Amino acid sequence: MIGASDDWREAWRLANARRLAQAIGELSFEGLLAPERLDDDRFRLSLGDAIEYRFHARASAWGGVHVEREGIERRVGASEFSPVDSPLQLLFDAREQLGATPELLSEWFTEIHNGLLAEAQQCEALRERDAAALAELDGVSLERCLDGHPKLIAHRGRIGWGVDALRAYAPEFEGELRLQWLVVDPELARSSGAAARGRELVSESCDEREQARLLERLATRAPALAGPGVLVPVHPWQWQHHVAAHYGRWLGSGAIVALGSFGDRYAPRLSLRTLANLDRPERADLKLALTILNTSCWRGLPGRDIARGSGIAVALRALVAADPNLAKVRILGDLGGVHVPHPDFEALDTAPYRVRELLGAIWRTSARSQLARDEAEIPAAALHQRDLAGTPLLRVWVERSGLSLSAWLSALFEHTAVPLYHLLCAHGLGVIAHGQNLGLIFVQNRPTGIVLRDFHGDLRRRESVRFAPGSALDQLTGLPDEHVLHDLYTGYFVSVLRFVAPLLERSFGLAEAEFLALLRRSLRRYQDAHPELHEAFERLDLLQPTMARICLNRARLRVNHGGGALRPLPVLGPPLQNPLSGQ
Repeated sequence: MIGASDDWREAWRLANARRLAQAIGELSFEGLLAPERLDDDRFRLSLGDAIEYRFHARASAWGGVHVEREGIERRVGASEFSPVDSPLQLLFDAREQLGATPELLSEWFTEIHNGLLAEAQQCEALRERDAAALAELDGVSLERCLDGHPKLIAHRGRIGWGVDALRAYAPEFEGELRLQWLVVDPELARSSGAAARGRELVSESCDEREQARLLERLATRAPALAGPGVLVPVHPWQWQHHVAAHYGRWLGSGAIVALGSFGDRYAPRLSLRTLANLDRPERADLKLALTILNTSCWRGLPGRDIARGSGIAVALRALVAADPNLAKVRILGDLGGVHVPHPDFEALDTAPYRVRELLGAIWRTSARSQLARDEAEIPAAALHQRDLAGTPLLRVWVERSGLSLSAWLSALFEHTAVPLYHLLCAHGLGVIAHGQNLGLIFVQNRPTGIVLRDFHGDLRRRESVRFAPGSALDQLTGLPDEHVLHDLYTGYFVSVLRFVAPLLERSFGLAEAEFLALLRRSLRRYQDAHPELHEAFERLDLLQPTMARICLNRARLRVNHGGGALRPLPVLGPPLQNPLSGQ
C-alpha cells in the first residue's frame, strides 16, 4: 500500500535513486551538465553556490555517463558529503545550467513527482521477480515490469491521473479495464479501414455473447441509431473526465448515446493508450484517445493518423512481403479506426492539439496473432532492463540460448539494425524504432526477427523518394536525408543500444568498443552485400564522424506543455562524436 509500509518506503527510495542517476546521466549526455572524472569510475559534478556531487559512473562512447544509483553524494561549500537520492534536489541545484524558467521547472517537477509514484510501484513489482523470472515473461506480462523511458527524466508523468487511476489503468499496477461504448451519428464520425465497412471490428473487442448484449442495449437505448450509428469504444477514464463533458451537447441531443461497459478485458501496454486483449490475446490491440500529459506530449489520437493508418499498413506490408531482405520483419498494422472530431474545437484554427484529439479508436493487429507457437515477442525496451539486484535480462537470455555473447549480439543486429537500415536505404522509409514500437521475436531465447507497430508519427520517407501519387506511403511526411537518418540512429542506436552497452560491460566484461565493433561489422557486411545501394549508403551514412545530438529533456525545458497547436519537437544539443565511425 502506498506509503504504509517499510517495503513501500524502500521502493520510494529506490525510485528516487534510480531517477537521480538517470537525471545526471541524461543531462550530461545532452550537454547540460559536465561531470569531471576523478578516477576510473568516480566522477564529480560542480554546480553553482559551491554545490558538488560525487558518484560512480561509466563514461559512454556516445557522450555523457551511465551513473550507478547507489553511492551518490552531495555537499555544499566545505561541509561533509552526505548521501542524496532526490532528483528534484539535483534539478533545483542545476537550475542555472538548465536555463529554464521557474514556471517550466514547476511543470517539470510535477511530472517527475507523478513519475516517481509510478516508479516506486514498479520497484515493488520487481521485488518479487529476479532476472530469471522476468526473462520467462513476454508481451504484455513483461511490459508491466519494465522501466520507463530511459532518456526522458519526466517519464511516466501522467498529468491528470491520481492514485485511483494509476491503480486501475497503469501497467505497473497490473490494471485491467473494460471499454465504455458509445454509438455516434455517422454525420459526426470519420471511419477508416475495416471500420468504414460496418461493425466488423466490434468483434475484435467483444465475443459473440458480449456483442449480442451490446447490440441489444443499442436497440433499446438508441433505436434511431441502431442501424446507421457508429460504435466507438472509449477508455473509461477518458469517458469520465473528458468525453462526457466536452460532447455533452451531442449526448443531450441524442446524436451520441452512451451504452455502458461491454466486451473483453484489456491491459494497458507501455504506452498506456494502447491496450492488449487479455481474454482473447490473438485479437486486435486497441489504441484509444487518452488526454493525459505523459512522456513529452498529450496522448490523444489525431484524426489524420486514424484516417491513414490502415492504408499505410496495407502498403507497408506489401512492400515488406516483396523484399527477401525483409523476410523476418512482421508488420502489426492498423485494421481500421474511428475519429469523432469536436466541432467547436475544430472551428478554432489554432486550438491546442490536445482538445482536437479527444475521441478516437484504432484497432491494430496483435503480435500474438502473428507468432508461431515457439515464438515470443520481447519489447526492445527489455534489452536494457535489469532486476533490482542489477542483473540484466539480457544475461539470462544469452546464457539460455546456448550461443556465445558475440553470436547472440550479431543475431540481434542482423534482425534489428540491418533490416531497419535496409528499409531506409532500399525503400526510403525511416522507422523511429524505439523501445516500445519495436518488438523482438525470440525462439529459444535467440533473436530471430522483429515486429513493427505504430506507424502514425513514427514512419517517414526520404523527401527524395516518391511512391505512386496518392498512395499511402507517398503521403508520409518527407524529410531530408540527414533528418530521416536519425529515425534509426537516434531512435534505436542512441535510445536503446546506448543503454545496453554498460550492462554488457558490467555483466559479461565486454568493453563498449567491442560491442560497437560488432554492430559496425554487421552494418559493413550488409553494405558489402548490396553494392547497388552504394549511393544511398553515402547519403545515409551511419558511420560518419559526427551526428546531430537529438535532445528530449532540452525540449521539455523550453516548451510549456499547456498544449500548442502542434506537438513539441526535440531540440539539438552539441554535435555528437559518432562512436560508430571507427574502423
